[in-house]
Amino acid sequence: MADENDDEKTEEPSQYKIDESRKKGDVASSKELSSVLLLSGSLLTLIICGVFIYEQFTEYIDWMYRLDFKMIYTKEKFADVIAQTMWTLVKCLAPSFGASVCLGVLSQFIQIGFLYSPEILNADIERINPLKGFGRIFSKKSLVEAVKGVFKFTVVIAITYSVMKDNIGSFLGFLHSDAGQSLMFGKYLMVKLGFSILLGLGVVALADFGWEKWSYRQKMMMTKQEAKEEAKEKDGNPEVKSKIRQIQRQMAQKRMMDDVKKADVIVTNPTHISVALKYDGETMVAPAVMAKGADHLALRIREIAKENDIPIVENIMLARTLYKTVKVGHGVPRTLYKAVAEILSFVYKLKRKQKALK
Repeated sequence: MADENDDEKTEEPSQYKIDESRKKGDVASSKELSSVLLLSGSLLTLIICGVFIYEQFTEYIDWMYRLDFKMIYTKEKFADVIAQTMWTLVKCLAPSFGASVCLGVLSQFIQIGFLYSPEILNADIERINPLKGFGRIFSKKSLVEAVKGVFKFTVVIAITYSVMKDNIGSFLGFLHSDAGQSLMFGKYLMVKLGFSILLGLGVVALADFGWEKWSYRQKMMMTKQEAKEEAKEKDGNPEVKSKIRQIQRQMAQKRMMDDVKKADVIVTNPTHISVALKYDGETMVAPAVMAKGADHLALRIREIAKENDIPIVENIMLARTLYKTVKVGHGVPRTLYKAVAEILSFVYKLKRKQKALK
């Protein structure tokens, strides 16, 4: 049972996992929403620029009608025909193409923001594996895409049938009208049909967007083991970190013990606490704590002091205060100047006497 629970994705995806997935280009986005925006852009462009497009095609057809086709077999005339045809297509398609590009970029920005992922461009050998490709055909995602495709087709057919049914009487009536009226009605019918289909597909796209978000969230969920492994990868293995901290403490203690040799005096508790003090009037603003320790460290500090003939002075209150309030390498506070000065003065006098005796 424990193994089964470990395999279940019960943990929310971490921001680290989401960011790593995003770097690989794996994000939640709806192709249906992008398609609807592109379709709406094309439809609006057709409505806004319809007259312009109609005029361009009319001019082109008129130009072709007046063309002497006997001359078309010459290289120059044939080149003119190709150039004119291409230029007409560019003028007619440019508005729709421009709108599609802008709306395509806007769609991606709305859904996923700015995303640059070079890994998307890297070739994946698994994608051209026939067995993998065959498996993708019958995957859950492919099944969902097939259902969406059938549903969209049904929506388009249903909307088209509904619009045509509501306008069949007018449509039959305009068959006997003049060309201008028939053209106007045809335009009205196409616009109505286009916006109706767009509205229906818009609802489908919003549902698909929600589905993609939910599916992506489910895919990114983590098992308890994955969460633990990620924590180790991101923050480091706790055992290794503990070992590193232990080594760092040992190195710091070694440096501190080396600094005991530089001290002028050791203030003790007398047995549980030892604090090494040093003062150099030329280089230091105030006396500084070179080392401090309790219990076995205090004993080791006293041993080093004896080995190097450093005076040891017992002052219970001062030793405790220095140990609790002053960090190693820091100067003593002003409130302790007097007490420390008395001890240093005693030590300096003691050293002078020792020198005099020698």
